[in-house]
Amino acid sequence: MNLQVALRMTLLLWVGSLFALLGMQRFFIEPLPTMLATIAVFIAQVAPLLIVLPGALRTGARGPLWVCLVMLLYFVHGVWQWTSSGARLIGILEVIFAVGAFVTAWVLLKVMPKEELGKDV
Repeated sequence: MNLQVALRMTLLLWVGSLFALLGMQRFFIEPLPTMLATIAVFIAQVAPLLIVLPGALRTGARGPLWVCLVMLLYFVHGVWQWTSSGARLIGILEVIFAVGAFVTAWVLLKVMPKEELGKDV
């Protein structure tokens, strides 16, 4: 297996773990009073992930770069939850998943050949 393919699959695992964590938090741990509000907040929380993930799985450098930028949002959100007393474990896990996805996307950018860095399909 190619190193880039392995890194893209690892990135998919990190982002999928973050997606599952946000879903568990929103639907099971801290649900809102109505299901419609819960679904709306969940969609707003995972929208950045759903927007950048298809680009991250394609060839080119633009997708992993956008993943790095979006993971900063989840990192800040995780640190904010980490400092609050109610959702400390969720915050710690969110920070771990965001840092893991950030580092994986960054390493993916570093191992790309120079001719592929300029090519975005």
